[in-house]
Amino acid sequence: MKRDAVFYSSLIMVFSAGFVDTSTFTVADGLFSAHITGNFVVFAYKLSNHPQLRDFINLISFPVFILAVILTRKMNSLYKNEKGIFASIGIFLIVAGCIAFLLKQNHIETGFVYHSMLMLIVFSMGIQNTVTRLYANSAFGPMTVMTGNVTKAILDFFSYISTQHTLEKLVELKKSLVLLTGFLVGCIFGALISARFGLVSMLIPGVLISVFFTVSSRKTSLSLP
Repeated sequence: MKRDAVFYSSLIMVFSAGFVDTSTFTVADGLFSAHITGNFVVFAYKLSNHPQLRDFINLISFPVFILAVILTRKMNSLYKNEKGIFASIGIFLIVAGCIAFLLKQNHIETGFVYHSMLMLIVFSMGIQNTVTRLYANSAFGPMTVMTGNVTKAILDFFSYISTQHTLEKLVELKKSLVLLTGFLVGCIFGALISARFGLVSMLIPGVLISVFFTVSSRKTSLSLP
């Protein structure tokens, strides 16, 4: 990807990750869809506070996430279509948002279809986690869990102000700030919008991702000789 494309890709994807993860946590009984290991912490907490059957359901997210990683790796090895894989994340989120809309219209907040919709969201985040590692140059860094980015930003900051006043360190610091800011904004919007509209809100990151990578893919095709 070109430099500008990487910037916009990073911003859209990190915003979407924060949006989606916070939305499911807010609406779906504490489910982390991107920060998948967080579900172990939530489960352990609920286990100590009169656990119910539904508390065990969120653990299904882990094998679903693993399946997404395996299938994404397999599809990438077969087709080598970076932008197509990125766009598929948006498509899955759009489908999940449409299902959520139908469920909301019928006041359904549990059951097989509802939990399948949640796992579809988890699956999409599994794809995102995988593709950003398969194509590391397509983003400024990891875009679903920010702990590593916070650590890197702090180290880059102190390296820059203490000894290494280099343009390279400054650029790396700015990249980390883009990821952290985008994720925070996504979290805020995800919480506010999903609290009002439920998981129909998945349409927002879904459309953003799908449109961006579809348009960028077409531009690339048109630019080829």
